[in-house]
Amino acid sequence: MEIKKYEDDLIAELETVVNEIITESPKLNIAVKKGERVGDAISKFFEDNFVAKTQTHTHFSNSEASPTGKTKNPWDARTDYTIQGFKQDVWIDFKAVNVENEDTNPDSGTPDKIIAHILNNNFYLVFIYVFYQGSGDGGLEFVKVDGKFVKPYFLKDISSTFRITPANQMQVNGSAKPEYRTREEFLQLLLTKKVESNERKLKKATQELENLKGGLFKKTKSMEIKLSDLSANNKAQEDAIKNLK
Repeated sequence: MEIKKYEDDLIAELETVVNEIITESPKLNIAVKKGERVGDAISKFFEDNFVAKTQTHTHFSNSEASPTGKTKNPWDARTDYTIQGFKQDVWIDFKAVNVENEDTNPDSGTPDKIIAHILNNNFYLVFIYVFYQGSGDGGLEFVKVDGKFVKPYFLKDISSTFRITPANQMQVNGSAKPEYRTREEFLQLLLTKKVESNERKLKKATQELENLKGGLFKKTKSMEIKLSDLSANNKAQEDAIKNLK
């Protein structure tokens, strides 16, 4: 089987399941106002329903939802995807987007998690985007964007505009379109992004080091804190103490 067909079939199966969930529950009793995001509650709804929906699925089995309260879990839901006896542990990350909000830059997790996933002889982490807005009756309703309720894509196909932040989180604009690439091309891109991230951190650290060597404790757009400033402040305090009776 061609890798591309394998991937297309997996995405299609996931999209079908999530579309069925939305068809059965097009509205949720979750309050939302313009500008607000209630992604965690929506994600939990899909996690639990995905597990329920795949109990007797032809290709998905052993599905799990993220443990409640475990904020650092590498997936929102996971499932075993089996075709002709070949099984992969597929991780799912639900992304609920309020269409009334401006573009956002949601974190997509640490790259370390996908590295660990690959080392465990798996590969696929799937972002499943769903879209919603306030329904006017105190709840929310799912809506279509570009004619679709559900837009799933693999992490490996993430927009090349993504970056890795200083906190080692992958970040991409919520409206950025995925770009198909091979698995090997993704590994090369991930390495490139790690290099770029570390170069940015090195540049910042080098500048901070030079500032410190020059007696500059802190520098922002609005202020500078120099050693001489702290020394003057300290001297004034010491003089005041020495003048005590």
